[in-house]
Amino acid sequence: MDPKSENEPVQLRPSEADESEALRKLAEDLAHERTVLRTMIDLIPAFIYAKDAQSRFTACNALVARRLGTVPSEMIGKTDFDFFPSEMAEKFFAEEQALIASGEPLIDVEEVAFDKVRGENRVILTSKVPLKDDNGRLTGIVGTGYDITERKAMDQKLMAMDRHESIGRLAAGLAHEINTPIQYLSDSVRFIDEGVHELLEYLEQSAGGAERPSDVEEEIGYLRQELPSALKRVADGLGRIAEVVRSIKDFARADISEMAAVDINQSIKSTLVVARSEYQAVAEIQTDLGELPAVVCHGGQINMVMLNLLVNAAHAIADVRKGSGDRGLITVRTRAEGDAVVISVSDTGGGIPEQIRNRIFDPFFTTKEVGRGSGQGLTLARNVVVKVHGGTIDFTTQAGEGTTFEIRLPIRPADR
Repeated sequence: MDPKSENEPVQLRPSEADESEALRKLAEDLAHERTVLRTMIDLIPAFIYAKDAQSRFTACNALVARRLGTVPSEMIGKTDFDFFPSEMAEKFFAEEQALIASGEPLIDVEEVAFDKVRGENRVILTSKVPLKDDNGRLTGIVGTGYDITERKAMDQKLMAMDRHESIGRLAAGLAHEINTPIQYLSDSVRFIDEGVHELLEYLEQSAGGAERPSDVEEEIGYLRQELPSALKRVADGLGRIAEVVRSIKDFARADISEMAAVDINQSIKSTLVVARSEYQAVAEIQTDLGELPAVVCHGGQINMVMLNLLVNAAHAIADVRKGSGDRGLITVRTRAEGDAVVISVSDTGGGIPEQIRNRIFDPFFTTKEVGRGSGQGLTLARNVVVKVHGGTIDFTTQAGEGTTFEIRLPIRPADR
């Protein structure tokens, strides 16, 4: 070998040089793509992470790490037990292992997770799906999450505002519901008072031995006939007032923080009494309440949903019967179906126009004039039924025939 050749640079053949340059460019392109992908994932305002079959972190974006007071590289190989309180970590671990075992994803589940930076629990809307290798074998999970704490708080505020608005709107009607029996109760008590005084006078006259004139006998006969009816009207009036007061109490129950077993049929009856002033001038009420088990729910929130549906039904009927004097029909039905109860509210209004059917659950969307609706009723109904209770709410409608809203509530909602 020529000694000089040892110090000379190796000369690659043209094909080898091209191949080397192609590999170098490919490596640069891959590195650039990884950087772009990492930057995009870190900029997405969502928690994104991956875990292996033992629920150890294999990847995460910056937002996940930042929430837990660290950086992505420090999370690799660790588990939720390294970052969350033990009870919370146990729950996450059990859910993920069940997902890996079943292959069934978790979609849009609300869960509470600790935020180390804020030092508080936050509400996260989480989805987790199984991760498979090229052979279809489950190797872990990929998860995403969105912090909805502020949105949940706003939903609660809007719900409270809608509740206050609805109760304020009903106040005049409730006053009428109570004033009417009070009026005829007062009239009946006045009649009884006068009748008793007259009878006492007649008794005094009879005690003196004087013979009672025929007109006095007629008056006594009249009082004998009418006084029992007056007493019955008093009892009826007191009963009606008691019913209204009891219904108001049931309707306005303060159970926002805790779920409890609720008699849905009784809740509906109470809401019908409270809402009577909204529908009695325009519609008859027909009920078909089936036998139901107690439902674990927020009774006050379900009452508000029923109130909104009844008011909407009454307004829909009033809109198509303006000036006609005809009354429509609102039908409320309940039934048990599997592990859920179904509530439906039907009206004989004009139906929902096709062009707005996909918008009726949108926040602040309303076709009513100012002062007649805030556009929050159906939005909050959907939030209460779907997000809070894990149920469903849907509707069927036909132009000129009316609309039916159907609510399906789980008897015992899953831990949400």
